[in-house]
Amino acid sequence: MRPKLLFLLFLTSLQSGFSQSANSAISQISDAFLERIEVKSGKLANSFHANVKPFSREQIGDFLAEIDTSTFLKFSKVDRRNIEYLQIDNWEYISKNQIIETKSKKAILKHLYRNKSDMYHVRNDDYDIHVSPVLNVGLGTNSAHGNLPSKSTFSNTRGVEIRGNINKKLGFYTMVTDNQSSSTNFLVNYYKIYEGYPYQSFVKITNDNFDLLQGDYFSALGYFAFKPIKNLMMTFGHDKNFIGSGIRSMVLSDFSAPYLQLKTDLRIGRLQYLSILGQMTNLQVINPPFSQITNAPKYMAFHHLNINLTKTLNVGLFESVMYGNRKTGFELNYLNPVIFYRFVEGFLGSSDNAIVGADFKLNLFKTFTAYGQYFLDEYNSKEFKKEGWWSKKYAWQLGAKYFDVFKIKNLDFQYELNRARPYMYSHFTNSTSYVNYNLPIAHPLGANFKEDIISVKYQPHAKIFLSFVAMNALKGEDKDSSNYGGNVKINNRIGRISEYDNYIGQGFQNRIKNTEMLASVMIKHNMFIDFMYQRRKDSYFKDETESIYSFGLRWNMVRRPLIF
Repeated sequence: MRPKLLFLLFLTSLQSGFSQSANSAISQISDAFLERIEVKSGKLANSFHANVKPFSREQIGDFLAEIDTSTFLKFSKVDRRNIEYLQIDNWEYISKNQIIETKSKKAILKHLYRNKSDMYHVRNDDYDIHVSPVLNVGLGTNSAHGNLPSKSTFSNTRGVEIRGNINKKLGFYTMVTDNQSSSTNFLVNYYKIYEGYPYQSFVKITNDNFDLLQGDYFSALGYFAFKPIKNLMMTFGHDKNFIGSGIRSMVLSDFSAPYLQLKTDLRIGRLQYLSILGQMTNLQVINPPFSQITNAPKYMAFHHLNINLTKTLNVGLFESVMYGNRKTGFELNYLNPVIFYRFVEGFLGSSDNAIVGADFKLNLFKTFTAYGQYFLDEYNSKEFKKEGWWSKKYAWQLGAKYFDVFKIKNLDFQYELNRARPYMYSHFTNSTSYVNYNLPIAHPLGANFKEDIISVKYQPHAKIFLSFVAMNALKGEDKDSSNYGGNVKINNRIGRISEYDNYIGQGFQNRIKNTEMLASVMIKHNMFIDFMYQRRKDSYFKDETESIYSFGLRWNMVRRPLIF
């Protein structure tokens, strides 16, 4: 993506920068808190839009500032504690009339944990720095699955998170971790298909034992953030994104590896306009052994425009294009922030993979949310009328959330439908498919699937989190060396079974049932003890059920669910 050019533009803009902040990590807990508070307040927030993640800490602070004392008292006791949690977590952006005290009662060695959320911080007129440890250790067991035996599981992550700003103009964030971990048996089978490790980039497999699939890897996120004008936030570095209000995203998720990106987030009143220019990694281009050739890049350009039409309805339009094989690297035509990518793609010779779509979110009665996405990959008015045309490629999502079910405070229910037709997200080159580091950048199942998900969350106490997730999917897998449209890495012009009569679930019909029960107890700010049980069945081994138990300690670390 011409990093030198983009970085030069970045530095030039700093001379007139405004106050900025790093992002809060994409998190099941804090994101759920924010969305729940927004729904219970009765109106959509303009300071952040819940269907575009991650949120900046400044945006969270602005949203919390809108909650006055009288509004605060209308929430349940647990919700009030959740608001306090968010204030503590983003304390540097909480106004002076904050509702609670974020400082610790007693610091450790006078300098450590002077505030509840940071191990160490220092603030003055020149800089603001926050440092915290990162830890995730756990043990468990995994039953046998097919030809894979039962085994013990483990996770061991240690690292550090640093965020802050310089002169209130240049923000920065980095998190680095050293990791060793085992893999569930169903993840072993998934890895053998995609040759990618969920949520991570390069993972060294211990002793090249792909049946055991124990990983040893270094992980890092890092970026700069700045505001060239008051309403425009720009970030440059390696990070992830998640577009949507659901458990899954049919557009852009955090399932694959972090990638280099220049992101601009413009907010004017009720309107938000997001632009992402990303450089991803194409591992399908095989380098010669012992060569000094770096992994091949591939590029993504993405726009998302959404607006709060009313106090309860948000609608959006988005477009995306994936491309590569440019001698010049990043395509400068895609730097235009407003023009339709489909026009540019056609102007350049229609060699790239352009997709368009729309989404919505509707809040009702302070207890209910409906949401959805529609992503269209190909359209031909003549061929669309024919039954099962192979290039009739689209994906959609429809879901609903019900808060305080049966008036039981902090008991929340969610139901979600996800559908993707065969050959969706794939293309006729590996540099234009919607894949990063060998993994789908949208839904973990790729394409050619139907999925229903139920999620139940209950928070009986401010420090106790209980959840149950049940996923039921029909996934059409390839068989007999034919391309049935489920693996988004495969060239969709090679091995197709038919031009017409294609349908969701064609090929080997893999019926997946996966449930997860989780209990988390927060013993200190952002320190959790997790107890998890997962049960999974699929059609490859109909008479077997894979059972997974785990217990662990997590500190300043987001838990990444593996349920697919």
